[in-house]
Amino acid sequence: MIRISDKSLCSGCTACVSACPAQCIVMRRDREGFDYPVANSDLCVKCGLCERICPVLNPCDRMEPLDAYAARCASQVEGASSGGIFPLLAQEFVSDGGIVCGAALDTDCTVVHCAVEDEAGLSALKGSKYAQSELYSMFEDIRAELKDGRRVLFSGTPCQVAGLNAYLGKAQDGLITVDIACHGVPSPGLWEKYKAAIEKSHHSPLKSVDFRDRSEGWRHYNIRYDFRDKSVTVPRAKDPYLALFLQDMTLRPSCYDCRLRGGCSGSDITLSDLWSVAGTAPEMNDDRGVSGVLINTEKGRELYEKVTGRLVGQQIQVDQVRKENGGFAGAVVVPERRDEFFKGVHSAADLPKYMSSFIIRKPLHVRMYQSIRRKLSALKRRMKK
Repeated sequence: MIRISDKSLCSGCTACVSACPAQCIVMRRDREGFDYPVANSDLCVKCGLCERICPVLNPCDRMEPLDAYAARCASQVEGASSGGIFPLLAQEFVSDGGIVCGAALDTDCTVVHCAVEDEAGLSALKGSKYAQSELYSMFEDIRAELKDGRRVLFSGTPCQVAGLNAYLGKAQDGLITVDIACHGVPSPGLWEKYKAAIEKSHHSPLKSVDFRDRSEGWRHYNIRYDFRDKSVTVPRAKDPYLALFLQDMTLRPSCYDCRLRGGCSGSDITLSDLWSVAGTAPEMNDDRGVSGVLINTEKGRELYEKVTGRLVGQQIQVDQVRKENGGFAGAVVVPERRDEFFKGVHSAADLPKYMSSFIIRKPLHVRMYQSIRRKLSALKRRMKK
């Protein structure tokens, strides 16, 4: 029976919940706002499947990518996080009768995984969502679709892909998985509290949020909140929710020493921002966004080759994709004040103000340098139009 005594050993992938034959495991939220599996000992049949299926306790062998690319799809880059490659792959998949499963915002701006079967619904899957997504019965639904002969494209964090693969138990011909270069996931419970706080301060319900608003460029993204009667864009260094995520303060405990990133998820394709584009593919360095694409399996190669005629790209070295990208780091340093931060969240009278007090401000000369770079990037984009 699964018991979480060390929270750094649970990614919250829900594989154990989905696999339990007695249905005695449920996900419960802890004080930090993360969900963990809890088993009912009275219903448990002691089969041990939950522990055998856990991808953190039983990680896959690391896979080395077959190929690597710098890529951008001009028709999909708008609204995407980087080069618009996942929306292009998803479009190809649904046009061929497949189902695409990925993270989207629910009507209350909760991050959830959902299934899409037509091109009209794919826009909801575009862009980054900076909170761990609710999977609900997604793994069971995917198994049912595969059993019925449907093809499924699943996109998620490395731990979610590893969890799905562990739950299914063996390679599925109709399944293709795409993971992202993930440096960690922030607390969904914290996001709910923060969302409620800014709705209160703006006297308006939040209708949508763009965690990576690129109106000032791909490198210099901010966060945009769309309320019922107005939109507010906040620089990422000044928005407490985004700033603390980028400073690793609000990550799940398992994210600081993740066993599943960097080729251990079993994904067919890995997508990332190509932050090294200036030295890797300088002709694409126009601040519009470029994806680093790692092809991990022959299935992944087959899907990618179907869309190469609709993108601009070039083959590069695997290390060039990983360079300058924290999502490929072996470990993330736990901030010194992380425990203090989460202990005070529930009692904070003004949550945004409380969170702001934990933001580490960069030195003035660094901020000035970044401001100059933003202005130069904006000038370069205008000159290219």
